[in-house]
Amino acid sequence: MTAVLPEAYTTSMLVTEAANRDHVTDFVARNGGSPELVAHTAALRLYLRVPHFLTEWVTEPPRRAAVARALAMDIVAMKLLDDLMDDDTGLNRVELACLCLHLHLTALHEMCALAADARAVTDVLEHDFTAVCTGQIRTKSHRAENLNEWCANASTYGATFLGCYGSLSAICGREERSVDPARRFAEAFGTIITIADDLTDYDRNGEREGNLGHLMRTGAVPARDVEALLERLRAQALDAVREQPASSGLVPVVGLYTDDVLDRLLPRHLVH
Repeated sequence: MTAVLPEAYTTSMLVTEAANRDHVTDFVARNGGSPELVAHTAALRLYLRVPHFLTEWVTEPPRRAAVARALAMDIVAMKLLDDLMDDDTGLNRVELACLCLHLHLTALHEMCALAADARAVTDVLEHDFTAVCTGQIRTKSHRAENLNEWCANASTYGATFLGCYGSLSAICGREERSVDPARRFAEAFGTIITIADDLTDYDRNGEREGNLGHLMRTGAVPARDVEALLERLRAQALDAVREQPASSGLVPVVGLYTDDVLDRLLPRHLVH
């Protein structure tokens, strides 16, 4: 049975999501974004919500809100870059390119200002996006044919991508002792989200080659192996969360997202 978030947690999460949405869409509108692009960014709910999860380790509320806004700007910037590469939104490509860059540079400025050491921010971004970018190139040219290859690809655009922002949340929140658990949570949670996206994209976007749902339906990847992977990721995320009381609110979040994949998405791709 899929977990349910406590009402108080859901309320605080939605408040953060709304604040991030207003911050990002206002920026996009003020800097030349069309109404269509503003609406597109406003609809990126998980991208605007996930900073709430990543900043659980930041204990000072005003700083946490500021870190969440900066992370949201950069995460949305990377989503717009992905939209630009896929060219499947119908949005103006010049707007996507220019606002992606503008959002990223502004977010970088905000993150550097929040951190005790700005160099720590740029070091993490340089290191992790080397892995993300080279991994994306490899993924597009060498499609996964089994679960190990799929996990290797997902380790870049899923685990390392969100892991980067897990590290940055603790650095910008000046909770340096939390960098390691925040990153380990984000890497596991990012892979859970990536599994969900792949299984959804099988139907939503017609993805086939290298898609995890396609590998399941063709018998290349047994469902039990994906289930086992999800349970390992759940355990990794919970181990990181339970290291510090400040992040205990994430326990039901991990359950909610993992159970949703197990209960709702996996059954669609079972081979009978």
